[in-house]
Parts: sequence; C-alpha cells; structure tokens
Amino acid sequence: AWSFVFCVYQQVHRLLSAFLQIRTIDRKQEVPHDGAMCDLLWSDPEDIDGWGLSPRGAGYLFGGDVCSNFSSNNKISLICRAHQLVMDGYKWMFHDQLVTVWSAPNYCYRCGNIAA
Repeated sequence: AWSFVFCVYQQVHRLLSAFLQIRTIDRKQEVPHDGAMCDLLWSDPEDIDGWGLSPRGAGYLFGGDVCSNFSSNNKISLICRAHQLVMDGYKWMFHDQLVTVWSAPNYCYRCGNIAA
C-alpha cells in the first residue's frame, strides 16, 4: 500500500495525469475562466462516473473513477482537499480515497455548517 497524501486546495485538472505536471502551471496570475489553473481551483468530487459540468460555472465535477485513476497513476493513498462547503466539516468520498475539509463554521453566517 502507498503512504503518500496529496494535499491540494481543490482537485486535479481533467488533462493532468500526474501531479508533478502542476509544477509547470504559472500560478502567479489571475485565475483564468478555463484551463488547468481554473480547473485546479474549481473542480469538485461528485457521485458520478467520469467528468461532468460543474454548477459553479467553472471547473468540472469528477467521479470516483477519475479519483482512483489519478491516485493509482501517482501512487497516492489519499487526496485531501478544501474549498467546498461540507456540512460536517469534512466528508470522505470514493471509498476513503478523498477527503474534503472545510474550516469555516457557519459559512457566511448563514449555512449552519460545522468546521473541521
């Protein structure tokens, strides 16, 4: 079993197959409306197969198969991510291959969520 954890603000881009490719992205820029930088920031996990359109209007939704493939290709045991409201402060998905952590309690003073 692997023992590597990939911690990221959001998630993977649909065209990046290796997390080392992330190093090639110019991150000193305004977030564009599409492309790798945008997808890394705005893509979210969902109980679907493959990729889907995001209700955010930017990034994509990705399923457990995408998560499993990325993890396997990169020998990662866990993807730990943030930037998506989860009501209990954290949420495990895809047979515990991915966890979303949320640190802001009662987000915007109206969501009634718990922080991790």
